[in-house]
Amino acid sequence: MKMMKMEQGTLFQISFFLLLIMATISAVPHDCTEIQRKNKNAISGLYVIKPEQSPPLVVNCVMRSNGSWTVIQRNSKYSKITWTESWTTYKYGFGDVLNDHWLGNEYIHLLTRQARYKLRIEFTDNKNKIKYAEYSSFYLEHENDKYTIRLGHFSGGVVTNTITDNQKFTTKDKDNDNYQRCCATSRGGWWYDACGSVYLNYKYPYWSGLTIQKVTMMIQPTC
Repeated sequence: MKMMKMEQGTLFQISFFLLLIMATISAVPHDCTEIQRKNKNAISGLYVIKPEQSPPLVVNCVMRSNGSWTVIQRNSKYSKITWTESWTTYKYGFGDVLNDHWLGNEYIHLLTRQARYKLRIEFTDNKNKIKYAEYSSFYLEHENDKYTIRLGHFSGGVVTNTITDNQKFTTKDKDNDNYQRCCATSRGGWWYDACGSVYLNYKYPYWSGLTIQKVTMMIQPTC
């Protein structure tokens, strides 16, 4: 009888802690915007988020007076990161989340499927001036669709880029571009057409008309 009571008590404790863990996980915000909504005094830095159907993620949040942004990529000229990584590495992400990194296509997909998001790309040029490109909507399709990128209306103070839109993601071991050779072999994983005028996952990030010292890609829900 005593043994049965102990087993029941142990099972109750385990169930209680499992429920506590589940409740804690469910309370984790879905993105950086939700963090700022819950705490208006939140400052930029590292936070834990949990997009729907995703494990918890450590991300870099950029908190501003006009809203907060979840960083999905950061790259700098002469980056220590190789960028010519495999499909699987790009799927789950790599790098230093405080510095140069790629969040991961799978997590970007899960982030952008839970709400309508916009994309902002900020460039720091060789004169330390910041320029930007912004797309009114941004979404990555499922891996079965090669993480195809969907972009909305373009705005910003740089040359318009429409080549990237609707392209499949290409890595050195999965060539999904429209060129005779694999663009990612030398330029890193990206949504290439024919090695085009934009490739930001590269030791020398490139956007036509810009001299880039640093680039940051970040997203924010629009509703």
